Amino acid sequence: MNLDTIGEKIDDIEVSISHRIIELFSAGLYSSPNKAFEELVCNSYDAFASKVAVYVPSDSTVEGAYIWVCDNGEGLNPKELKNLWRIGESTKRQGNVRDKKRLQIGQFGIGKLATYILARKLTYISKKDGRYILATMDYDLIKEDYEKLLIDEREVKEDEAQILLQQYVDEKIIQFNLFGDNAEPTWTVSLMTELKPKAREIKNGRLKWILSTALPLNPGFQLNFNGEKIESSKINVPVMKKWIIGKNDETAEKLKTAECKVSKEDDKEQYFVDFENLKGVHGEFILYEDSLVEGKSSELGRSHGIFLIIRGRLINLEDALLGMDAFSHGAFNRCRIIVNADELDKNLTSTREAVKDSQPFSQLKEYIKKKFNNEVRKYYFDQQLQMEEKKSVSSRMAQTSYLTSKKPIYDFVQNFYLSQILNPILIDKPLDEDKDELLSLYEKNLETGEQVIEHIEWAYKNIEEPIAKLNLKNRVLTINKAHPYVANYIDSNNNMIPLESMIITEVLTEAHLYELKIEEETVNTIIKKRDRTLRQLALADKVGIPAVAMYLKDSLSDPNGLEDAVARVLDAIGFEVTSIGGNGEPDGKAEAFLGYDENGEPRGYSLTYDAKSTAKSRIAAGTAHLSGLKRHQEKYKADYCMEVAIDYQGANDDESAITFESQREKVTMISATDLTKLLLLVTPKQLGLDKLRDLFETCFSPKQVHEWIEKLEKKEVENPPYYDLVDVIYELQKTDTEAPVVEVVRSELNRKINKKCSSKEVAEWLTMLVKLVPGCVSVEGNYVSVQVKAEIIKDRIHKAISEIPIEIQPLYNEIFN
Repeated sequence: MNLDTIGEKIDDIEVSISHRIIELFSAGLYSSPNKAFEELVCNSYDAFASKVAVYVPSDSTVEGAYIWVCDNGEGLNPKELKNLWRIGESTKRQGNVRDKKRLQIGQFGIGKLATYILARKLTYISKKDGRYILATMDYDLIKEDYEKLLIDEREVKEDEAQILLQQYVDEKIIQFNLFGDNAEPTWTVSLMTELKPKAREIKNGRLKWILSTALPLNPGFQLNFNGEKIESSKINVPVMKKWIIGKNDETAEKLKTAECKVSKEDDKEQYFVDFENLKGVHGEFILYEDSLVEGKSSELGRSHGIFLIIRGRLINLEDALLGMDAFSHGAFNRCRIIVNADELDKNLTSTREAVKDSQPFSQLKEYIKKKFNNEVRKYYFDQQLQMEEKKSVSSRMAQTSYLTSKKPIYDFVQNFYLSQILNPILIDKPLDEDKDELLSLYEKNLETGEQVIEHIEWAYKNIEEPIAKLNLKNRVLTINKAHPYVANYIDSNNNMIPLESMIITEVLTEAHLYELKIEEETVNTIIKKRDRTLRQLALADKVGIPAVAMYLKDSLSDPNGLEDAVARVLDAIGFEVTSIGGNGEPDGKAEAFLGYDENGEPRGYSLTYDAKSTAKSRIAAGTAHLSGLKRHQEKYKADYCMEVAIDYQGANDDESAITFESQREKVTMISATDLTKLLLLVTPKQLGLDKLRDLFETCFSPKQVHEWIEKLEKKEVENPPYYDLVDVIYELQKTDTEAPVVEVVRSELNRKINKKCSSKEVAEWLTMLVKLVPGCVSVEGNYVSVQVKAEIIKDRIHKAISEIPIEIQPLYNEIFN
């Protein structure tokens, strides 16, 4: 049956086009045969097809070879087929009715001309309303002097259509029915015949990659290629880290032209960024453990780089950088950046293969580059550095002598299994079932290149746990990042080797002490005293409340310093603070150690905290990421969580989003100004950590927190005898041979001031003095001491008060008169 003559002519289709135009729009702009083919599949997508099948012969050079695309979309009636050939016009974007059903890709009405480079003839056969309509464009009829031509619009009977398509289309390949009882009510076949040489350049593997990468494949849009279902392209390389655009987005939050937002749909959170000239940008940056540009897949299509998606379709198939200068290749070759920016649709070129230079596009590229350099690249190189350091541990240990490292550990193993060692502190107790393996392992150490420490891991343990633990079986030294000494110095050095070496020495020292046959009780005492010394050294640079308050106040004009300032405030209030940080992590954890109740249960509590660093004066509810803060709390098993920001939008509004979400999530949200005031009220209002617990238990919105602090300021409290307390401790140190304890200090204080103060009150007053003038007064368990004369301490108290903001000074002058 002849494709050119079948059926009955029902009308003419007028095509207004010149030879010059078609050369420009197809041969010039659609130079890639794969992209030209993709245009036909996009037409099926825009026609709301749920099933699409394509056929490309394995050999396009054989006589009579053809290519087709078949879909079960909405089909074409005679009028719609005429409109299809109105070059440069499209009804797909008229109104938003079609967009509501499925975002339309096409908008220029020229995509069909891409087929000019593939075939001499393009035939559309479509079923709709029970009719079968057909039209064939013969590109050879377009002459240089033609401005328009007429092509026949024909109608064929069902049996004619079936016989015709049986010559080309195998229903087993398309996997849906065109005819019969179960036939689709509407469908369209786009058939290319009399193929041109350009069609021979189609590579099936490359085309399948393009279709799997560039189109929005999903359960509502299934695509088959030569009978094989096309799946969205996947990467089988392990993920190192993922960044969600708009979620804990450090880069966007620092850009004045950007704002992070979150929306909820079906209880799922959708994070995105609104730029000044481009709204609703979402996606992710994925860093993989290995390069994505190696192997056979790189011949088919790239897996790395930037994937800019507009209305579900990939725009930059070949351009991994969006025209930008090269990024750092080590990280970039491992990175897949998926960016959805539907609003750039208005800035597309006519071929939809590139975006025109424009302010929205420039803002997006600026963000992508900054996020890659400041977050992805930095994380990648930090990981590389850690890996190099891990590799170097074994080589460093190899430089130590057998007597320094291997023999003490071997002796430790032997003595432990002889029950001569029971409770080491820095070395994990081996298991009984590992006895033979460990004894044999360390006996052979002298002959092998293996070391007693092969790897170092950093992990957050309890703040009271030792500085490190060595596992003898897997030879891993786990360093406790929550230990004050480690936490204090881990961020101050890019090179961790000195800190690691010191900790390795601590562990080996324990083994040496056992090797010297020192009693275990003495060994434990020495290790504990060394640990206490390290903790005190770490806290030696503590500053008093007034200085911390000024530091926090200064950070208000320097958002990047807010995180450190909040940690200092919590430390000055009395918490044991561990800094954490990093994407997807809280800034830190603060723990209140309050001893035990009468049942032996701990009275303390803990909280995770985050400081929202932003260049804006107020942050919105979406930027606060409260659900993320709640996940931080759960991950680190904290009782509460807190967020500090310069200020919040709607802070004083009971109906605002920030008020609603903070109360729903139970996140205590405090402004930096209120936190400063809270810190300064600690001493005059005798605010201990036990009393502070009420704030985190009952207050969540910024307004609730503010009112709690205002109420605290107005609270009447008895003035403690701070100066008498200092005098008593100083005199006891001068006259007694033993260090004074709280009970003795209390007894002498009561005699001096003729009152009955409790030991608990004395302990609380001492804690307040430590916070106000650290370095002058010390409390270690039940023992107390002063480091300088009583008069010097009093002078330092006066100096500290002079540094307090003038509006708070009267409260201090009243108690330190």
